[in-house]
Amino acid sequence: MKKVLFVATVYRQGERIHPIIPELSVYVELDCLCIHQMGRGQEWNGNMDMRELFHRRYDAYFNSVSWDFKGVLNNISKYDAIIFDDSRDKGTEIPTKIMYPIAKEHGITVYGNQHGNNKFSDKSYEVDHYKKVFDYCFLLGQYNKNIFSKYVDESAFLLGGIPSNDALKYYERTNEHILVITNFLGNERRMFPTFFSDEMVQKTKLADLQQTYGKRVVVKIKSRDRHFALGNPYENDISFVKTVLKNNSIEGDVLRDVDDDNLLISQAHSVIASPSTMCFKPIQMGIPTVILDRSGYIGAYENFYGFTSCEGTGRKIYGQLERGRDIEYIEDNIAGGVDYNSTEIYIDNLINTIGK
Repeated sequence: MKKVLFVATVYRQGERIHPIIPELSVYVELDCLCIHQMGRGQEWNGNMDMRELFHRRYDAYFNSVSWDFKGVLNNISKYDAIIFDDSRDKGTEIPTKIMYPIAKEHGITVYGNQHGNNKFSDKSYEVDHYKKVFDYCFLLGQYNKNIFSKYVDESAFLLGGIPSNDALKYYERTNEHILVITNFLGNERRMFPTFFSDEMVQKTKLADLQQTYGKRVVVKIKSRDRHFALGNPYENDISFVKTVLKNNSIEGDVLRDVDDDNLLISQAHSVIASPSTMCFKPIQMGIPTVILDRSGYIGAYENFYGFTSCEGTGRKIYGQLERGRDIEYIEDNIAGGVDYNSTEIYIDNLINTIGK
């Protein structure tokens, strides 16, 4: 069997592909290297250490799990392939550009994964890091591939969908809450003009939506690998969001880390969010989803019906309640997204390219 090294760097980047691990272990011998946020050198800035969840779920499928970067690098020649859970590089913190040339000296095939719903340009990781971090990069869907192939030959890109979303087929929609998924908050350094704040809540008329649909509001705060470099400890962020909800007379809950985000999504009546990759989950389930303009890199949401300004939130929710599941959009943007078989597509494309 071929030997493959899985490199885990950041939980929220890797969680999209973690579910390939059990099935992939049937076809190859898997080892795991945990570095950066998934390593042992950082405190977890959240209420639940998701690294522990990763190891409980997946360690049994690895022949070995290591936190020793130098040790693994010294023995890298034994691998036929390396899978990075991302396509970016952060010097010695996420040392993909250090590993790549050494791997190529030994003829190892190296795979990256789309960073997320990122901007499209020749500076995107998926383009700029070709032959610097990876030989092949797995993308979410054909729409992304069509655009990135304007900059790099399409043979560099493989379709992988979002394997973690395959499990959504086992969940039933229960319409319990209005889910708000944040990017940046009003109490931290911000990269985009739309962020979670009193102003955003008022422009989206979140309190009115709660009254209209009779649903509790749940706010899911984005987890960050080095959050203290951008803003605050997670407790401060939770407190800030609770204050915003109280200021606007909204009954709601605030979450940071959850052990089952598919369950959280399936319970949603509707979703209001920044353009997070997580938002493909409710779209796949046919849950009305609003993507707020100017709140993050729009990427593949640019042609999604639910993409709108804050002021268009209510109209877009109502429109999707009438329209139902957007099959055409899902087919174009998430490989395997309609039938929930991204894992199968991902593994087939991986197995067929090792050594090529």
